[in-house]
Amino acid sequence: MIKKKILIVEDEPIIAMNLKEVLIELGYEISGIAPSRSKTLALLDKGIRPDLVLMDIYLKGTVTGIELAKELKTIIPDTPIIFLTANSELSTIKKAASAYAYGYLIKPVKERELHANIELALQKSSLDAKTKEQLNSVENIAKTLEHTLQESKEEKLTFITLKYGYVFYIEKKALHLKGKLVSLTVKERDLMALLCQQKGNFVSREQIEHSIWANEPAGEAAFRSLMFRVRNKLHKDLIINSNNIGYKIARL
Repeated sequence: MIKKKILIVEDEPIIAMNLKEVLIELGYEISGIAPSRSKTLALLDKGIRPDLVLMDIYLKGTVTGIELAKELKTIIPDTPIIFLTANSELSTIKKAASAYAYGYLIKPVKERELHANIELALQKSSLDAKTKEQLNSVENIAKTLEHTLQESKEEKLTFITLKYGYVFYIEKKALHLKGKLVSLTVKERDLMALLCQQKGNFVSREQIEHSIWANEPAGEAAFRSLMFRVRNKLHKDLIINSNNIGYKIARL
């Protein structure tokens, strides 16, 4: 059975060592002992990832255990934290609750109480992680459905109305003239799709060659042959040519 790893954050060396001994006797593994914020973060920077943190509320230095616990939520968000303190005032307990602690133990801690709180925190943390995973799964499904619906909606709108009675359907790369399909080869359809998607802007010869002959060599003869064939099948002014810029489609 894999032992659960516990990080002890306690600035009193004697208390920290006593906790370590008790936890080892209870069957836990100690990830490390840190007396301050900087030491805690240094351990985490080394890649240590405990299953649970025992945190003293009143640490030496400017950062309290509660403030550090909130910071750890951004580093190890799914790791439960149990607070240790000699202070049982209600105001302190409320502050601890704001850090989403899984437990709150008053020093000196009794072994049985410590063990029970750790096991409850580990169990609750595991359930919370599963719930979070399920919620993320539902959220992903919802996003996928939303995306699918959006695509379906867009598919109905993915046609471009051109001059001289032509309509080009982007998804199918199909050109229609007054409701009738214009017969085009694969590369001719690719050329039309490229020009139509540029929203009336010019496309250079280099762009056309790179798009249509991406994985094969294309010389000037192949390019001119493609343009000649397409323009012979269409209205003479549907594809506009500018010698210095490139080609564009005549859109409404």
